[in-house]
Amino acid sequence: MDKRDIIDMFLKNGLMMSPEEAEAIDEKNYIQMLEKRLKETKKDEVVVEEPKTGRISCEEFIKICSRKFELLRGILLKKTDAVSINKGKKVFSELTIIGRVKGTAPRGFVIEDVTGETEVASDNNSIKTGDVLGLRGFFRENCFSPNQIIWPDIPLENSPRPVHIKITLAPRFREGMSGVVLCPSARKADNIISGFGRLGVIKISKHGRELVVMAYSPSAALTEDEAVKMLKRRQIQEEGVVDNMIYEIPGILWLLSNGKNWTRNYRGVVIISTDADSFAEYDGDDVSFGSL
Repeated sequence: MDKRDIIDMFLKNGLMMSPEEAEAIDEKNYIQMLEKRLKETKKDEVVVEEPKTGRISCEEFIKICSRKFELLRGILLKKTDAVSINKGKKVFSELTIIGRVKGTAPRGFVIEDVTGETEVASDNNSIKTGDVLGLRGFFRENCFSPNQIIWPDIPLENSPRPVHIKITLAPRFREGMSGVVLCPSARKADNIISGFGRLGVIKISKHGRELVVMAYSPSAALTEDEAVKMLKRRQIQEEGVVDNMIYEIPGILWLLSNGKNWTRNYRGVVIISTDADSFAEYDGDDVSFGSL
């Protein structure tokens, strides 16, 4: 094992190495140095970034809508080569376009980009107004006929590094809860994170590793498939003046007060659903449920 591999091992454990340590470390002493540093940082406190809520002003909402297309378009461009809608209308072979769903149309829906718009022939009921997606297909008679839908989605290679912290996800607080407790509204305490309401993002880090938790209380209970569709769209199913885009890939998508208790892993994202009278505990590997 060379010095580069040793330094990488320290970094994977969230440990930075001083120039003096880097100079002194070698194959004979790196294990002892690593164990010593891990012991020294064992009591490092958990750092929580202030929860961000989805509720925003009308002015902020307009700005977010204008940049949402570009952000999601950027994700889609990493997956496929695409042409603008107006340019695509002049092409008579199979191609890909990227656009925002403007609304419904007699044969399906209308999709638009900065160059123009076109009607899309589709009976796919999962596509909603405001979705940004890629379509692979052909232009025929002033209408686009897709044979493939490309969603922004979670990358297949997503593989988050585990943060081994006990986390309790509770729609309301109960005395005796341990670990880092996430609760939308509760009294302030050292181990309680609150203030994110119906939609919020909480970041928890320890030893250089970060866990992103997106908490969402839907207005109507969501099924497992519906939750997966939100991740594919990279947008929470929430209307109104809210920032509903999934910017960072969460380690946990928590659906609170969601009718039933269940869990599912989708491409490295742990989806946890709790009903109004239950909480969930997650230790980085397993999910368990309890009654409030």
